[in-house]
Amino acid sequence: MWYNFIKEINNFWYSGEFVIWKSYYETILNYSLTNWVKEILLVKPVEDYVYKNFLKISSKLEKKWIILSFLEDKISFLLSHNDFLINYKKPPIMETFYRFMRKKFDILMDWNYPLWWKWNFDDENRKFDKNHIKSHNFIFEESKWLIAAKKYYKNSDFINYPTNREQSIKLLNYFVKNHLDSFWKLEDAMYQNDDFVHHSLLSIPINFWLLYPKEVIEVILKHETDLNNKEWFIRQILGWREYMYHFFQFYKDDIYKNNFLNNYKKLPNYFWWTNLDNCNLNCLKTSISRVLQNNYGHHIERLMIIWNYTLLYWVTPLEINKWFFENYIDAFEWVVTPNVMSMSQFSDGWRLATKPYVSSWNYINKMSDFCKNCKYNVKNKYELDSCPFNFLYWNFVDENKEIFQKTRQPFVVKNLEKIDIKNIIKLKKEFIK
Repeated sequence: MWYNFIKEINNFWYSGEFVIWKSYYETILNYSLTNWVKEILLVKPVEDYVYKNFLKISSKLEKKWIILSFLEDKISFLLSHNDFLINYKKPPIMETFYRFMRKKFDILMDWNYPLWWKWNFDDENRKFDKNHIKSHNFIFEESKWLIAAKKYYKNSDFINYPTNREQSIKLLNYFVKNHLDSFWKLEDAMYQNDDFVHHSLLSIPINFWLLYPKEVIEVILKHETDLNNKEWFIRQILGWREYMYHFFQFYKDDIYKNNFLNNYKKLPNYFWWTNLDNCNLNCLKTSISRVLQNNYGHHIERLMIIWNYTLLYWVTPLEINKWFFENYIDAFEWVVTPNVMSMSQFSDGWRLATKPYVSSWNYINKMSDFCKNCKYNVKNKYELDSCPFNFLYWNFVDENKEIFQKTRQPFVVKNLEKIDIKNIIKLKKEFIK
């Protein structure tokens, strides 16, 4: 099935054809034979497994005297992987890379120095506003294409994410106008009745090529807001997003093989709708339900609740990586796998993360209102109703003392002296049967 179209983009007219076919190989072969095309230029896919499939297709097409050539993708990321390899023999720590990117693209810089003489405002964003009210209220109109797709797949769920460029630009402008001024201050906060807080959701249109990282940064830079709001948001795109891509490209051949802590347990059954009621931890149940409902959850719910829990619970890294890849709308291999495997689950030791990202109930209680509606008691340490994050955390510290010593956190190990570790182990065994 073929559709001809002509579209105006930025005052330039482009002609093209939209094709529905059973396979990439059949599509390219039929198009080439029909139109007497001997060479096709293709932008190299960002996803590594897709690129490998196209290499196989390329070999088959060569037998038909059709050449498939790949062009470097200069839009999805500001820095090409070839340029990354010119500057680095292996990925440095993220902060080093982020400073390199700021200098290279002259973003938030005054000559060779950061504005306000400060590279980041990381130490100032951990705030929780008890008076916060629900933030996001935008509604997208579903396009006729989306309605047709939902009908075909028998899906009745309302999809409130951008599915075209026009909607994506509206989302960008909406975020800048309504949320950027509060983003930095409450970025780490979590609320029972607010799924998104002030997060932008722009990872979705950016990862799907509906917005370009460079244009998003330019819009943020032009907005009149405090420097800390600009810096913290831009760091997610210019720093972390770019870093994840290059880290994955560098280690993609062995990243799935690592399990540094030898975690072996399966993902608990309450990570799916059918068994969610079996989860009694309010913070975890809320975070999981949001993922299953929205196919999205902001980064602190991912890191400090879901990932924190699976690491403390000894879940096999590949298990939780698969769950994230299947359930998040903005999931791509290059961003999910290094975030889940390397960073959150510490699967390759210190290759990416500087420490295991684990915490007890204290952080969750400080940065959310989840605990007040929970069955478990955050104040109890050794009773049956003690918060699992508490005894799982101290059990993890006890079993990994050397890691905390190496990560320059000897104070964590020192605090074990105040803990009744026998009682902790007993509670852990009772909880993880």
